[in-house]
Amino acid sequence: MPFILSRRPLLAIACALATLLAVAGCKSRGDERAAKGTPEWIYSQAQEDLKGNNFKGAIEKLELIEARYPFSNPARQGQLDLMYAYHKNFEAESAIDQADQFIRENPTHPRVDYAYYIKGLVYFESGGDWLERVFNVDTSKRPPSEARKSLQAFQALLQQFPKSPYSPDARQRMIYLRNRLADYELAVARYYMKRGAYVGAVNRARSVIETYDGSPAAMEALQIMSKAYRKLGIDELAGKAESVYAANASLPDITEPAAETAGLATNQPGAYGPATGGADRAGRWEARGGVAFQNSATTDFKGGTKVSVASSTGFVLGARYNFTDRLAAGASLSYDNRDYDADVAGDEPGEVFPVKGELTTTSLMVSGDYDFLAGRLTPFVTGGLGWTWVDTNIATEPPDIGCWWDPWWGYVCTAFQDTKTTSGFAYELGVGLRYDINEYLVADGLYKIKWIAFDNSQGTPSYDGFQINFGYKF
Repeated sequence: MPFILSRRPLLAIACALATLLAVAGCKSRGDERAAKGTPEWIYSQAQEDLKGNNFKGAIEKLELIEARYPFSNPARQGQLDLMYAYHKNFEAESAIDQADQFIRENPTHPRVDYAYYIKGLVYFESGGDWLERVFNVDTSKRPPSEARKSLQAFQALLQQFPKSPYSPDARQRMIYLRNRLADYELAVARYYMKRGAYVGAVNRARSVIETYDGSPAAMEALQIMSKAYRKLGIDELAGKAESVYAANASLPDITEPAAETAGLATNQPGAYGPATGGADRAGRWEARGGVAFQNSATTDFKGGTKVSVASSTGFVLGARYNFTDRLAAGASLSYDNRDYDADVAGDEPGEVFPVKGELTTTSLMVSGDYDFLAGRLTPFVTGGLGWTWVDTNIATEPPDIGCWWDPWWGYVCTAFQDTKTTSGFAYELGVGLRYDINEYLVADGLYKIKWIAFDNSQGTPSYDGFQINFGYKF
């Protein structure tokens, strides 16, 4: 017996090692297959990764093709996919380097226009960090070096490939970039005026008018020129600036509409998928589900009864329709189960009966939501109207017993008993933060207060809590 026991641990270890070796062998054979696969097979796997938003995996496979099969057809196509994968994986420098390399090595390639487009797009989205872009922070006072590089890339695209499918979007972005550069020059001119550097203010204002003629900043630049010339005592030039301003002020606004939205046009489809930035909510439904965390509360009723409910966790199901990227309406059904302690007033003065139990609350609400921003991350407010039902689970009459014969279980009896329920008109307000994860998925969190008008309550009691929701857009 002792001999057998001493062998068992050794046998277990041997089995475990054999299993690990077998798994390692399988893994190594899988890696060997990937390493020795044809460029076409590796490229197909990279495409699967791109479709599944696994950009890191796609980058590894596309880099492998470029390293091992640099002259194959999948390698050339893979270079285009690689710059897109770099862009989607937030590797801006790698995406720009890949685009420059493709332009340099394949100047006559039929898809070289996409390389110019990606280069301009990466610079376009590098003008500020993601929080600034999402919350539309005014960056006009910052040196727009990335904006200039983006404008140059888009200009090269339009000059060399005016009929490219990316030209319309590039042209729209150029309008925004041109206005962005004009706004920066105007901000510098304002600063010079504030500091009394009137010559510098004139030069910056003139730069806006000469270089970015037609931009919204040009009109204010004329005003700055007029004021600066007056300060310098050059009334003749000040009068000319004023006359030009008056002549243009009487004209209708002919600013291209694209200038209003070019800065937000980051959800235009590219060759290999949508670019990042837009929430794409307008005109779409959302199926939603979530968890509600309700805080404890105390409610006073007429006659002296007081009910204290404990905190609880419930669930919410609903749907929402987005009329625009900011305005939506929907409906929701919520349910929770709570413990409660009640002091029920008796018929005699000062008579109180303590009661403990569980109650269930169901609410059906119709709500309206307003998202403050059109981007993926946005604060929002919501308000709703509806009806709430509360079942106290307190029996109101003796139980009714029903019996029947079941072929399997035999003679079965079940008791049914009515319980005390109440209901009331409800309305709620909430504030939260929403994030559109991708084209289809969305998540939000909010703090919400609900008021329920029970018939016998003192005033309108309120109940508050937090809610986390997830949704699917379709």
